[in-house]
Amino acid sequence: MSTLPKIMSEGRGRHISLLIGLALGQAIATGIAAFATRDVFAAFRDTSDILPLRALGLVASAGLLIGALRFYERVVAEKVGQHYAASLRIRLFKHMTQVSARDIASRRNGSLALRFVGDLSAVRGWVSLGLARLISALIVLPVATAVLFYMNPVIGLAASLPIAVGLLAMALLGPRLGPVHKRLRSRRARLAADMSERIPHAPELRLLGRIQIETRRIRARTDKLVDAALERARGAAILRAIPDAVSGIAAASVFWVALQGGLPAAEAAGCLAAVGLMIQPMRDLAGVWDRHRAWQNARRKCAELLMMPKLERARMAERPLPKTPPALTFDNVAAGALADINATALPGRKIGIIGGNGAGKSTLLSLAAGLEFPQSGSVLLGDIPPTALTARERREMIALIGTRSPILKGSLRRALTMGVQHRPDDDDILQEANTFGLGKVIDRLGGLDGTVSEGGRNLSAGEIRRILLTRAALSKPQVMLLDEPDDALDRKGPELVRTLIERSDATTLLITHNVDIAMMMDELWLVEDGRIVETGTPDHLLVGGDC
Repeated sequence: MSTLPKIMSEGRGRHISLLIGLALGQAIATGIAAFATRDVFAAFRDTSDILPLRALGLVASAGLLIGALRFYERVVAEKVGQHYAASLRIRLFKHMTQVSARDIASRRNGSLALRFVGDLSAVRGWVSLGLARLISALIVLPVATAVLFYMNPVIGLAASLPIAVGLLAMALLGPRLGPVHKRLRSRRARLAADMSERIPHAPELRLLGRIQIETRRIRARTDKLVDAALERARGAAILRAIPDAVSGIAAASVFWVALQGGLPAAEAAGCLAAVGLMIQPMRDLAGVWDRHRAWQNARRKCAELLMMPKLERARMAERPLPKTPPALTFDNVAAGALADINATALPGRKIGIIGGNGAGKSTLLSLAAGLEFPQSGSVLLGDIPPTALTARERREMIALIGTRSPILKGSLRRALTMGVQHRPDDDDILQEANTFGLGKVIDRLGGLDGTVSEGGRNLSAGEIRRILLTRAALSKPQVMLLDEPDDALDRKGPELVRTLIERSDATTLLITHNVDIAMMMDELWLVEDGRIVETGTPDHLLVGGDC
């Protein structure tokens, strides 16, 4: 189980300390501006022709200093926020690479994507625009209040009372944004999940006559999202309106007390300057409440993701990896649809796995690859659980062609060699690629440096399969796991699969519905209803030419 990074860790504490220093600088500049304003107004009663140049210079300098400090504060705060969001993004991604494939598959893609986009934006916003401004407000407001009372206690009290009432109102209204943010985030997640599910299939949905139905669904989701967003906007707007209302009341209080008590106009002017400089920190506090509620919801969702159990990594004792293909053993394994699986693929044997859809065949491969762990029993490569392999060891030992093996945007070379432990030179890559019928693809894309688009969208389904076969051949693994490797291939598919398995001495598990491919195997396992009900040679198990 992982936890969220600490905000003060990884060098961010130094930048937080810098933000405190910048806030102190703003507070001091606020005091200077207030006293200098008082001195300027005091000069109005002076009958001499000498201008209060020093006071005027201090007013101007204080304003410039406050502006510069706030600018630098924003830059430093953004740096801290971006750095923290990046740290959390990497932690989330690394955690997800260690989570069971079954657990990931149980979550909607849109909801997962929201963690890395919307939730991380809320996290960054809290650190850079919430926490930093909270620090500034908590330092500037007390200092400015002290300046008010030092300048004139009576005027200070008159100005501070409405400001205190405003702060109290913000403190009472701010927590109410929590449920609003939770509702907004939930509706945003549902809409994101719906859109990410439908956009890739938009043309097919049109052919299915689903456009109006899906449009109504999206419009309904959107209307609910808009309602939640407006509710949140109203709450945030009320919080932001309070400082503006307070400023007018505080100014009127200062004037009233000064006029009633016959107090010096200069002191009233200085207090008004201090009040004016307190309004921006109060506005910042209004935004702080809003961002804190968004942060709380985002943090909770990210923490839930980090609580997903990891696959086991540590080995009881350090054992060297086998130098030859190992046996692959399932000992009383239960996982998903599988139950009571007891079977062993001897070293170097080619095992074909046959059976109906949903019987649990793909789960067997996921267990063998270490992509998920058994609910009970054990899976061993030799005497090592596949979940205990490091990333380097897994690349060195295992090649997997699954139904969703990744094809990422990048060069063709990268697509062909992804996961290959010892990257071959270009001549070897081209030779293997041509062996698996990729000559036309290489020419069309402009060689190994040609670009493969996201998800291989500029490739046909059969071409993607040929790339995966080439990748497995280049890996030279000790364990090869193939889930319907001929899927989407033309009539040459069985021959390409034969080429792959005959040129490898790896212990092989291969799922197939193709009789020709099943006949190539040394042994077949028949899986029905989550159990291996029969094993034997292809001649023994295949009857009537149907897998």
